[in-house]
Amino acid sequence: MLDDYRREYADFNAAQMREYYLFLSGQKAELEIAPIYERYSDLFTDDSIAALKRELDETPEHFETERAAIRRLLNFAIDMFLGNSTKELTETVSEYESGARVECAGRSMTFQDAAVALTKESDRELRRAIYEGRLGVIEASNDFRAERLTRLHGSARSLGYGSYTSLYEEMFGRDYGGFAGECESFLTRTEPLYLARLDEALRRDLGLKLEEVERCDVAYFLHLTDYDDYFPSDDLLRVYSETMSGLGIRVDSQKNITIDAEPRPRKSPRAFCVPIRVPEEIKLVIKPSGGQSDYQAFLHEAGHAQHYGSASAELRPEFKHTGDHSLTETYAFLFNHLISDSAWLEQLLGFRESRSFVRSVILARLVAMRRYAAKLITECELHQGEDLTRAAALYADLQTSATRFKSGQTEFLFDLDDAFYSANYLRAWAFEVALREYLKERFGNPWWTSRRAGDFLKEIWETGDRYTADEMARHIGLGAIRLDLLIDEFNRALKH
Repeated sequence: MLDDYRREYADFNAAQMREYYLFLSGQKAELEIAPIYERYSDLFTDDSIAALKRELDETPEHFETERAAIRRLLNFAIDMFLGNSTKELTETVSEYESGARVECAGRSMTFQDAAVALTKESDRELRRAIYEGRLGVIEASNDFRAERLTRLHGSARSLGYGSYTSLYEEMFGRDYGGFAGECESFLTRTEPLYLARLDEALRRDLGLKLEEVERCDVAYFLHLTDYDDYFPSDDLLRVYSETMSGLGIRVDSQKNITIDAEPRPRKSPRAFCVPIRVPEEIKLVIKPSGGQSDYQAFLHEAGHAQHYGSASAELRPEFKHTGDHSLTETYAFLFNHLISDSAWLEQLLGFRESRSFVRSVILARLVAMRRYAAKLITECELHQGEDLTRAAALYADLQTSATRFKSGQTEFLFDLDDAFYSANYLRAWAFEVALREYLKERFGNPWWTSRRAGDFLKEIWETGDRYTADEMARHIGLGAIRLDLLIDEFNRALKH
């Protein structure tokens, strides 16, 4: 049973990933995932889930690899069972956003391009108008998002789980409520320096007081527009190539990783990576616009691409695609955080005297992490019940208090990720700090210039998604993944 299931599973994953690639890269106007779910529907029926549970129960405890493999397939089947229940709504929302236009001050922009415009618009009134235009698009499709969430909750209960939360806690062995408590501590312990440095930066860069900023200001503030000249769009691929070359990785010879930099109107403005077949076919997609945030996004996705592209072809399919997302996000953050390494900035971009920029990047990172901490706390409340009105109000309150950028309720469902993905980001941020310090201690501060560091990374990437982030951290010798390391790093970096 398992051999046949694995083959079909690999084919389903390839078909689904290819469809997402074609749609998000702007090569297709419509996202057509429903036919793919229908074609492979036997993979995630009640009977298939029950059969995988029996296989797991019948596999002896000491067969650790086999049990881990079956559990991955079971997790996939459950996750796709939920996805199958919402496939039409997922298509509806995606297609609506892809075709939506934002009209502002005589300009007509795609929904995607409006997001880019927000990062570069210095005129606050025009920035607010663009933001309001995007909000209108989001609000028009929120009923579909609400129905989709209700279906996800119902599907979780239909499988015998008390809630959506308990389903994912069992799947991933997590205590999301306990982790939310850690996030609350993170917010408390980073708040004093955060507020002081944010107030300074807002007055200096935007001419605004802390109590005046709104959600429409976030993207522009985080983009750090004043530094755009150091990060030209036509230098991005060179910087990527030279960074990887320092690690002994020749990207021009990696035939399995294809870079799609073609400009298309409907193309996602943010870089992304799609592992269609691991490791044989990886798509690394970029719509270059320049600026440090564009560099960070591309380097982040390049980290995913190198991880998946370096995985062993001999791995079982379930150890290539269905793992702990915190692990691949760790590798992604490792590369996009190079943007805060002054030595890397000088060597790769000729950016000297970068201290002020580095502090600004680290503050921006803290804005993002506080936003995600607040998201997770909201999700824990949301997924235990059905009160969307209460959860939306909580979202607005927590986002405002955590970031200080006044937030409303309209973006609540738009900002909601499936399967507690916010926790994956938070855990990856914490793991990345420990991994980065390990690389510096073992290979020197400019670890990205060491071929030995590259060999080490390729060695752990070769295992694909066989291990969870926690298992990999223990394997390297880093101990438990804790937010304490992040708190220390932020407080140290922003103290003076």
